[in-house]
Amino acid sequence: MPPRFSKCLSIAKKIGDCRVHKVLCAIFEREERAYMDAESSYNEMLEEVEARREYRHGLIVELMKIERDCVLDECLAILRAAEQEDFAEISRLIMMSHSAALRAGEKGRVARKLRKLA
Repeated sequence: MPPRFSKCLSIAKKIGDCRVHKVLCAIFEREERAYMDAESSYNEMLEEVEARREYRHGLIVELMKIERDCVLDECLAILRAAEQEDFAEISRLIMMSHSAALRAGEKGRVARKLRKLA
């Protein structure tokens, strides 16, 4: 590889091979791993938010059984608003996890094609 491709040269030195398809394969494998890690972290965050939402929903149900007054109604409104924000965050995390999985699959397909060249 010519010296003007410094990033590719550094990867070539790390993997010990200067063939272009090997370097590209290493790049796509790294990106695939990164997206797989991102997907798993999104799924972990999703589980945490879901647990928080379930706990909060349990509180709302218990508070609704209690006699109502102004203070209680205000607390219920705040808890319900927070629950709606959790639903929005859950949907955002699901979309991000899905897109990371799609990107990982795309990078994996390219890496497999490049491995076949070798």
